[in-house]
Amino acid sequence: MKQMIAYCGLNCETCEARLATVSRDEALRKKVAESWSKLNGAEITPNMIHCEGCRADGLKTPYCEALCPIRQCALDKKMETCGRCGEKDHCEKLGAIMRNNPEAARNLKSYIFIALRERPELLDRAASWFHEKWGVPKEAYLACMTAYLNRGTEYGWYLCLDGEKIVGGLGVIENDFHDRKDLRPNVCAVYTEEAHRGRGVAGQLLKLAVEDMKTKGISPLYLVTDHIGFYERYGWEFLCMAQGDGEEEMTRVYIHR
Repeated sequence: MKQMIAYCGLNCETCEARLATVSRDEALRKKVAESWSKLNGAEITPNMIHCEGCRADGLKTPYCEALCPIRQCALDKKMETCGRCGEKDHCEKLGAIMRNNPEAARNLKSYIFIALRERPELLDRAASWFHEKWGVPKEAYLACMTAYLNRGTEYGWYLCLDGEKIVGGLGVIENDFHDRKDLRPNVCAVYTEEAHRGRGVAGQLLKLAVEDMKTKGISPLYLVTDHIGFYERYGWEFLCMAQGDGEEEMTRVYIHR
């Protein structure tokens, strides 16, 4: 499923037109039509309020489908969002959205996704960041990352940077503390800072790790998680259950082939 962030940065997930469409809420559809008619000074009828998201497959309102200049421009330029456009800082139409919707500006931030080998000077910061998020001793992360940087292993570590700040990351290790030692290697420590969630950070990190490992002849990958419905979005499949070290409950194992 594509992200619910529109080309301009607005969040379609919270748009009442989309909510009315996916929930088939006729009362909300009518309310949206009346509100948008007053806002735009033009008649908008309830049967125009059908939209599943600016960048999602499916229905669009007449405006979103064919009239929105920002969407048409992004489509013409084959941009994922306006955040990728070199002209965004001087675009009058996008500027109007940014001024009235600070969240949209935040949603269009461009992230940098890297393997730690590309920025080895981040070693200590990365180990501290993962330790802070997961509580595993910093020394354990330093050992794994140092082995990777020194090419003692090809099991990598991957980061998402917002400027110079680490906002997401994951690693690849032999086994993520469970009893199925035959299912290796494992993606581990997947984390995105709360303020940056819902923007595809984890999905891009997973893609980067999978593709990088495949270039080294390492496939499939496995991971353990309690989440249901999240990793499936990125091509992972439920495989089996495993017993986590020191845990009473079994945990789910996923595979990416």
